[in-house]
Amino acid sequence: MRRPRLLVAVSAIAVVTASLAGADALVTHRAEQRISRAVACRLAPVGDVDAALDSPLAAVRLLNGGVGDVDVRAEHLERQGMSMSLRAHLRGVRTDGTTRGGDAAVTVPYDQLAGRLARADRTGATDWKLGGDGKGLTLTAAAGPLGLPVTVHAGVAIRSGSLVVTPTAATFLGRTVPVDALPAGAGDSAAAERLKPRSYPLSGLPAGVRATGAHAGDSGLTVRLALPSGSASGSVGGRQGTAGGCASV
Repeated sequence: MRRPRLLVAVSAIAVVTASLAGADALVTHRAEQRISRAVACRLAPVGDVDAALDSPLAAVRLLNGGVGDVDVRAEHLERQGMSMSLRAHLRGVRTDGTTRGGDAAVTVPYDQLAGRLARADRTGATDWKLGGDGKGLTLTAAAGPLGLPVTVHAGVAIRSGSLVVTPTAATFLGRTVPVDALPAGAGDSAAAERLKPRSYPLSGLPAGVRATGAHAGDSGLTVRLALPSGSASGSVGGRQGTAGGCASV
């Protein structure tokens, strides 16, 4: 008799566990949908937004006003005349929209970035094509009276709240030469200007958000951000305060 009773008890536990897991999955899915809508509202205009909860105990946390850690992905985010993508990890998100901080990465495609840098430089060098070589930023253009292709290799870094682009070498006629070894006045004026270190202030960041690093990837330039604790409405690059008509988490 003990064995059948034991089997019944185990089966009952399994059914209860499965039903709790299903309920938690449903709660988690609904919470992720609400977070996605709230983030999209605060980041407007923006394209697709997805949110994923890291915690497997979302239902339990939500009863206490907590959500846990949240990963956010946003595509086609429009800022300062450029379209970019966002990846953010928010720690300790609560249903009132507050967080314990987090980190984020904003990636700007090179075709969006080229015109922006040219306007900031005011050098007229609008024909440079930007890219990445796995080590840093590359700028390629036809230079000199013969229009020979030249590629400038540059490192990228964040210093004092600005993006600093420092040319390190130039490739032309199949040869790569360090910038320090190039003769003075080599190339045309636009190319010579691009061989100088340039600094681009990162304006428009929400209060408390700090740029911590930069990386030139295959598809665009990525800037890493540190997010402060407090209201999530400003933490992930959105408007200050609570956006009108935007629901809380």
